[in-house]
Amino acid sequence: MGGTTFLIVGVNHRTGPQLLRERLQGDAGDVLRLLGRCREAGVAQAMAVATCDRCEIWCVTEDAAAVRAKLPQLLAEAAGIEPAEILPRLHQIGDAAALRYAFAVAASLESQIVGEPQVLGQVKEFHQLAQRAGMSGAELDRILEAVYQSAKRVRHETGIAGQSVSMAACATAVLKQMHGDLGALSALLIGDGDMAELIFEQVSAAGVKRWTMVHPQERRARAWAERHQLHWRPFGELGAALETADFAASALDIGKQCVSAEMVRAALRRRRQRPILLVDAGVPGDMDAGIARLDDAFLYTLDDLERLAMAGRQHRAAAAAEAWRIVDQAVESFRRQRTEQEAAAIITDLRADFERQRAEILAQPGIDAAEATRRLVNRLLHRPTLELKAAQPDKQLEAALRRLFGLNNREE
Repeated sequence: MGGTTFLIVGVNHRTGPQLLRERLQGDAGDVLRLLGRCREAGVAQAMAVATCDRCEIWCVTEDAAAVRAKLPQLLAEAAGIEPAEILPRLHQIGDAAALRYAFAVAASLESQIVGEPQVLGQVKEFHQLAQRAGMSGAELDRILEAVYQSAKRVRHETGIAGQSVSMAACATAVLKQMHGDLGALSALLIGDGDMAELIFEQVSAAGVKRWTMVHPQERRARAWAERHQLHWRPFGELGAALETADFAASALDIGKQCVSAEMVRAALRRRRQRPILLVDAGVPGDMDAGIARLDDAFLYTLDDLERLAMAGRQHRAAAAAEAWRIVDQAVESFRRQRTEQEAAAIITDLRADFERQRAEILAQPGIDAAEATRRLVNRLLHRPTLELKAAQPDKQLEAALRRLFGLNNREE
């Protein structure tokens, strides 16, 4: 990527609050519009990564300073806020740090729930949108291909990806213990976070077909319901939705509780004490811990599911450490290959130029080998000699030439 910079600008779950991330997280049309604005701003290669954990622009640019100045404006525009409101929340990273971050994102090491398996597919979907918008390119494609290969290694060589799947499977197992046949149950999904989506997949596969989605943003609830061909309700009807739910899973991550003990108590009264299993997958939690003290309400947090999966924090930390080792190894390998490719290009150009000058000299009439080689040496040294004289006393250039041509220092 000679002369170019890989740059990532945006907010994630560490830097930006959920409300800001929700304002930035849109549908495919929103992503394509943002990419179009990137093109208008002079960015030739870019993709937008907009999930519940992050909204970022990943791009390759020849003018990093100019792009760093422009992208905050585009992100603020996408969120419908002033640039001054978003600037303090933005992270902007480039080159080696950006590469390591992108590799870690795809490997699910930068997620709120480390190891959740959806993120790799999400990155691929956003890459496809960039290609559809004509905003991908050779350098960005090369980076992302290396990112995908590294993420696959992490998934296959560590247990980190299986951890979240095991936790979701435990929620399914508890539901089966409570109700037996799952075919007649109704379920409620509160929010569309990655862990809730994973629980939805596992519980649906086990037999639950009747689902309802609620989300503070009505368009998000409607989009999810349309995608899965299921039902949705306005967020204001959350209490009523709980009344019909035998199972409820939440992953809003809005920083405050949305399901209170009183709300669940009222739902249980109307359900005539038919039990409800509730899984709080929010980070921090979406549900009042007091729900667990209610009769016929069974509340499980991510920590509870982790314990049921018989894989504690120590195991997860060991798997994450191994995953980071793979990521760092992959980043170093990619950077080394890129450097070799860049060196190969200039070496090819250098050889071609030398061969051209040799051919020109040999084509001159009546020239013998001694004269031909003398003239060739003079030609090849002419420009370096002029540059070296003009740059004196540039000791760095002199040292570089001595290193390139294997010349001893005069002191030696």
